Amino acid sequence: MSSLSTNPRFARLWSARVISRFGSALGYVVLIWYVFAETGSALAVVYVGLAEFIPTVAFGLFSGALVDRYSRRNVVILSSLGRSAAMGVLVVALYILGFNLAIIVLAAVLFSVCATFFGPGAQALLPEIVAREDVDRANGYFESSESIVGIAGSALAGVLVVTVGSVPSLGIDAASYLVGALFIALIAGTVGAKPSVSEGKSLLTQVREGLAYLRRATGLLELTLVALVSNFLFSIVLTFLVVYTVNSLHGTALAYGVLEALLAAGWGIGGLSVSRLRLTRFTGRFWALTGFVEGVVVLLLVLVPTLVVALPLFLIIGVWQGVCNVTWLSSVQTLVPSDLQGRYLATDNSISYAAIPASQVVGGVLIVAIGLPSTFLFVAVGSLVAGVGYLGLGSLRKFGYDPRTTPGAEPDETAS
Repeated sequence: MSSLSTNPRFARLWSARVISRFGSALGYVVLIWYVFAETGSALAVVYVGLAEFIPTVAFGLFSGALVDRYSRRNVVILSSLGRSAAMGVLVVALYILGFNLAIIVLAAVLFSVCATFFGPGAQALLPEIVAREDVDRANGYFESSESIVGIAGSALAGVLVVTVGSVPSLGIDAASYLVGALFIALIAGTVGAKPSVSEGKSLLTQVREGLAYLRRATGLLELTLVALVSNFLFSIVLTFLVVYTVNSLHGTALAYGVLEALLAAGWGIGGLSVSRLRLTRFTGRFWALTGFVEGVVVLLLVLVPTLVVALPLFLIIGVWQGVCNVTWLSSVQTLVPSDLQGRYLATDNSISYAAIPASQVVGGVLIVAIGLPSTFLFVAVGSLVAGVGYLGLGSLRKFGYDPRTTPGAEPDETAS
């Protein structure tokens, strides 16, 4: 199999993912701004946010089974076309009917249902396109590129809202998914085209097989549970970062934007370092330490609320999270059997992302009840306490693989 630099199928998958990430970043900012500008209600923004998160949890298990059941390339194409259609119909409806929150929420739900298939499908395609020894490097490229275009998409969203308006900007978002679908369709060969060996089994049976696999793969199960707790705690910080910037740092929108940009830049730097340093050997150890790293970062944000301290901290936590994400995904794509990858990835998303809506609600309640500094202190202490528990997860600490050796195929043998 050719290297990444001469692999046209990888280039097309990379193009599809980067363009889709650009569209997602642009569309999210435009839609949230549009809803808030029209309603002036934070509750309306919450409705849209929940409409995007809940389908991930509700449909995740079944989306993974479908990714493993049918052509992964076709599933990704249909996911992209579905997202484009959801946003396109929304644009037409807004032009004809004007602002309507119910229609926006419905479109957000349909968009999110389609998006649920894109991540597991595109991620499960990668091991079929690149050599095993290139998986971590490929994920590093994805991580850094998507971080950059995420920043660009968010920034361009503000420019477009001012220059052409919110509704036309959503039309650009819809078009981006069409382009992404085209790049996936241009991937040559039979990649992702052969159904899994589970032909003849019901969808529910496939879902059960995916859950049974995760129960057997102790290291993966422990990592998913760590991600669940980490997402719940640290999402409070990310959700209310704008409040921290204004109230604790006394910063402006520029300061908030710089902190977000540093976090994204750190993800890219961390992702690129995985292949160079062969960090997949220590995948589980990084995750076992994540509670301590996040806890210390948030504690310093509370104890020393200055922009001079916050700037490097957000770069550091971005690097750490980039490393954790790429080591995890590369390990999964290498160690999990191909016909189970869609189900594992979707199941992990359903479980780990389930904490985010709850995190937003709990964080909002805590900030009203005890204030933002005390809420962030709660996050810091909770992360440190959880970190102690992570260290006791033996299978998690062993999880990982050395890209220079052949990894074991069984769940309980996925140790470096």
